Amino acid sequence: MRTHFEPEQSNEFEAAKELFIRRCSAWAGEQQLTVDPFILDAALDFRHYSVDGRLGFWTVDLVRVFLLDWIPRQVSVSADDAADIPGMLLTMLRYLHHTALDDPTGDALPDIEAAIAAIAGDTFRQAMSDERNFGIAKFWAMRAITAGIDPTDEVAMRRFADSARAGRVEHDDAILNHIVTRHLRGDGGPTARACSQLPVSLPPEHELAAMAEDNRLVRQLRALTDWVGAGRALTATGQLKLVDARELIELLDTGDTVDPVVGGRVWRTKSSSELAGLILLVEWAKKLRLIRVVKNRLVRVAKSQPLLRAGLALWTAAFNTFNELADAVVQPRVYGHAPGMLHDVFDEAVPDVLNTIYGMPAPVPVERLAESVWLSCQTAFDLDDEDESRQSIWRQTVEADLRRMLRILAEAGGVEQAIGPADPMFLEDLDDSNGLDGSDDLDDLDDLDENDFAASLRSISTGLPPDARERLRAALAPDAGPVETVALSHLGTHAVRVRLLAEGRYMPLVGELTGADPARLLGMIAQHYTPETGQEEILRWLAAHGGEEAGLDRLLDAVRSCPFRHRAAAMLDALCTAQPDRTALLQRLRSDPALGPIAVQFLVEDEELDPDSLTERESLLAVTEQLIQLLEIAGPDAVRESFAQASSSDMRDLFGALLGSGHPDAIGLDELRRLVIEPLQHRGNRRPARGRPSRSVRSVRPKR
Repeated sequence: MRTHFEPEQSNEFEAAKELFIRRCSAWAGEQQLTVDPFILDAALDFRHYSVDGRLGFWTVDLVRVFLLDWIPRQVSVSADDAADIPGMLLTMLRYLHHTALDDPTGDALPDIEAAIAAIAGDTFRQAMSDERNFGIAKFWAMRAITAGIDPTDEVAMRRFADSARAGRVEHDDAILNHIVTRHLRGDGGPTARACSQLPVSLPPEHELAAMAEDNRLVRQLRALTDWVGAGRALTATGQLKLVDARELIELLDTGDTVDPVVGGRVWRTKSSSELAGLILLVEWAKKLRLIRVVKNRLVRVAKSQPLLRAGLALWTAAFNTFNELADAVVQPRVYGHAPGMLHDVFDEAVPDVLNTIYGMPAPVPVERLAESVWLSCQTAFDLDDEDESRQSIWRQTVEADLRRMLRILAEAGGVEQAIGPADPMFLEDLDDSNGLDGSDDLDDLDDLDENDFAASLRSISTGLPPDARERLRAALAPDAGPVETVALSHLGTHAVRVRLLAEGRYMPLVGELTGADPARLLGMIAQHYTPETGQEEILRWLAAHGGEEAGLDRLLDAVRSCPFRHRAAAMLDALCTAQPDRTALLQRLRSDPALGPIAVQFLVEDEELDPDSLTERESLLAVTEQLIQLLEIAGPDAVRESFAQASSSDMRDLFGALLGSGHPDAIGLDELRRLVIEPLQHRGNRRPARGRPSRSVRSVRPKR
């Protein structure tokens, strides 16, 4: 099964939950353990409705949040009735580990077991008993339960609600006010899902550190801090003295010119505030707390020494502080203009732009970024009622400010600019009929495995109005000529990744799975990697585990042992795609007892095998394979619906053949029998009610 779904894939997520709860409950019974499907459902919801949405990713901190915050706030049961919940969570996490569904980038199971053991008992009981931890709905539900009212009795609960509104229900106003205030602040509420990010490749950390030591911005910040030293007096208006500014622009090579000559005329520099490059560096150093102003003197911050010594840390902090420099970047004061629109959304626009560039397999045309940033400005300033000519001028100003922003980041070493043709992919997704609309088709199993790259690309085109799409189609057309493109440098990629990791995002890095076991390696690659990065990750893993010959057998064994056929298929697909000859490996596996049905399925899909050439047994196994996979990813109703047009006799024959097919997935075959075949057989054997027309199987449509 999959362990990551986009927010809009609610049907697929619900089907995965049903599958997981069914399998986990059965496993727990075999282990003589008790689990409540409600708690399993709650734990999966807790991870799905999070910033990263990874169902298999658990840490000690996440366990603590779930047990000491989420459950006390959401689950309306007494502390006594909830006493077994920590143990049930542990059972679920052990099942995740048993089936290799747990994320290898999470905390080790022994660490999580120790954390749960420390929480279970008095700590958990206290959290469940403290009304200040309740949500609003739970607060009143528990009041009702205390009053002897069944929360499932709608009539009784309506009467209780009327009494509460009338002030006739006894409660602690201070506690309720605390709960309401927290709710209004949004504390502990649903976390907005972040856009999935593609895996990136980066040099080793020691190479990144060497790049940072040689970085121009790092050298400038260090030199500026050293120059400030014990202190430098400022002017009465708080600016650098002009004589000091003259010294600094040479020391730091800021690109500024004092008394510039324009059109044969000398323009006298009256204040250091007119030197945009220098002012930017000074403001940057202030934001980093390298220097500060004390009694109208610029002084060095003593505590900045550790940061100054660590070049990579200094670079990363500087790059991730850039979004705080709107005053120095967007229409700076030296130009004598009011700040442009980008100024007011700068702190959000900068990370959004960098997140968009991050991980893209090709440099992004600046025009694409400009249209997205302009759309953000339109939303922020509500320009719908303004005429088109004024909007056009403002749009051009926003684009100019964006280009200046990117130029500054390029000079700092964070992005790489180029002039050349735009990659066709940035034009293709502008076609409204391309299918990148987030929809899924249950009739096509492949459509259910949405490519994370498609999601990332859609993030910079979603919501663009028709006129913006038209401008982009014209600007990026093959015959339109070269365009300006931008990509993150290695240092920029590293800095963005550090920031997003701190926000709780999942930021896959090629090479981080080298120590993972084969099943978890392939499971992660199948869900989160592109074919290119997946191949690189697998090659690194093979190199670290005895080479291709020995390592490949271990990877294939991991696929064979996967208890979920759809996941096994995705794992095998990723592995075969990473091989020099995908078809040769699939042909080799065609007769494999465990993987043969999947290999045949792929060979047919790749048009390397004619369906008419399959043996009768291969055809039967292929049909069984498809039905078991459909049962896993879409649920019993979807499988039953696939038989809607079959006659009773055809179904009897097919059901007998399926159950006798000898398919290697005994659990999946048993579920197909219990959840699909037997209910259909029972439905077909029912006598129709007198006076009503009988309903054939083909007329039955399951509820969605």
